[in-house]
Amino acid sequence: MDNGEEVHDERESMIIRRDQLSFKNIFRSFSFPRQRQPFSDYAFGYSFTAPKSGTTGGRYCRSIRSHFCTPLTLITMKILLQVATPLKWLGLVVEFLLNLISLNGGILGLIWRLMTVRVKFPRRGTAEFRSVLAFVDDRVELDGKRSLNNYFTPLMELKDHGGLGDINIFDLTMMAAKISYENAEYIKNVVNNHWKMHFVRFYDCWNKFLESNGTQAFIFCDKKEDADLIVLAFRGTEPFNAYDWSTDVDLSVIHAGKLGYLHLGFLKALGLQHEEIFDLGFPEHLKIDKPAKKPAAYYVLRADLSDLLAAHRKAKIIVTGHSLGGALATIFPAILSFHRDTGCAGAVLSSLAGVMTYGQPRVGDETFKAYFESLMQGKLYVRMVYRFDLVSRIPFDDYDEDNRLSPFTHCGKCIFYNGWYHAKVLEEAPEPNSIDLVTAVPRMYLSVWTDLFNALFALRFNEGREFEEGPWLILFRLLGGHVFPGGAFHSPRDYVNATRLAKLDQRSSALLRSSKTMAEINLLKEIN
Repeated sequence: MDNGEEVHDERESMIIRRDQLSFKNIFRSFSFPRQRQPFSDYAFGYSFTAPKSGTTGGRYCRSIRSHFCTPLTLITMKILLQVATPLKWLGLVVEFLLNLISLNGGILGLIWRLMTVRVKFPRRGTAEFRSVLAFVDDRVELDGKRSLNNYFTPLMELKDHGGLGDINIFDLTMMAAKISYENAEYIKNVVNNHWKMHFVRFYDCWNKFLESNGTQAFIFCDKKEDADLIVLAFRGTEPFNAYDWSTDVDLSVIHAGKLGYLHLGFLKALGLQHEEIFDLGFPEHLKIDKPAKKPAAYYVLRADLSDLLAAHRKAKIIVTGHSLGGALATIFPAILSFHRDTGCAGAVLSSLAGVMTYGQPRVGDETFKAYFESLMQGKLYVRMVYRFDLVSRIPFDDYDEDNRLSPFTHCGKCIFYNGWYHAKVLEEAPEPNSIDLVTAVPRMYLSVWTDLFNALFALRFNEGREFEEGPWLILFRLLGGHVFPGGAFHSPRDYVNATRLAKLDQRSSALLRSSKTMAEINLLKEIN
């Protein structure tokens, strides 16, 4: 810095200041490669070189430069922030109207009740109140008939470990991820009365930087006494929450020591306390008030899981989530490992059986990928992607040594589903960035129509009425697929269908020969 040269330090972190985003500054980022400016030259950009562990100083740096994906990301974030309030109110109105119609027996029933002055009004927070996603897919019962369990050694060991019977772990975790979008009473009713399991607690956690309760999760056990299985499910990206979508596409990163670079927005959602220095962001211990007024997700979940393990000594833990929830499910055990010398973190990590995510965005760089895959040796990590699901392809994977702006990559192998629920095990899903106007976008639109045909005819007649799709979902496919390309493939319903109708492609075996995890070795043996 003193001699005028740019710092190129492995510990550089980069933050996009949302409050400083303007279309004028975004326009400046449309620069030719040879004219790329340091990211910190923009009003919205802040790059920072973290100090070595145990110190509190740091230095401003300029070596992270803008790239072609920068303006695309920033425009998306700016638009989302501009529409955040009207989008929130639109969601409230849509959910109220859908529940009002449903509660009164449909549109004709509502008209009759209006005429007879006997209208029932929905109340948020009750077991009867549903989100938009629950109208898109109202299934709440578990399915144990079809399963990929037998392909994965850790799942077989888990089933042999206790009295899990014929539980389809894939279906259970995806259904848990699906109902995590609902309110606490709805979730409690489904877990206790439909699944005949034991609901433990719903969490509404504080995001220090958004200054709001922006992270939701819940925990349940397979039974109330002497449980064999504990499931932690994180809520994902809510359809009408612009801040959730903005977090998904955000390129902000922080250097997390041996964990590598991690997505800053996801860390904030888990309870990060300091956005520049990871050691200060996630100290080993954080005081938790009883009752916690502003609970930090990582710490309160870690404490409750530790207490549950003390009560259920032979239980194993599975962490799951759809969309943003999948990202949090992936980072959570990594932070546990970072604190593994802490009693409760080590106990929770040692009881972790696996992480199962559906449509999750990218969370870290190649260093994190190697760290996480090593951490999950002997455990289960399943990352599922349905067709052109856009969320699973963000933030953009566009890293190079000159760019260093978007270092994100996925961990593990991907179980990729096409439109007929045939699965392939791949290193990465096709069209990893979904921004190719010549190939990816036209294929997205074509796939919307093949999915629509599948929904209207093939699924109902080939698989039964359980898979029949109603008018709300058909409307969702039409609007979501054409207005927001890639959005229609992110529906939890398709992931539930995938867990129940999965047909594994045997040709995928060649891609598993380099695998080091017991789960994938067993899969190779099974399909050969």
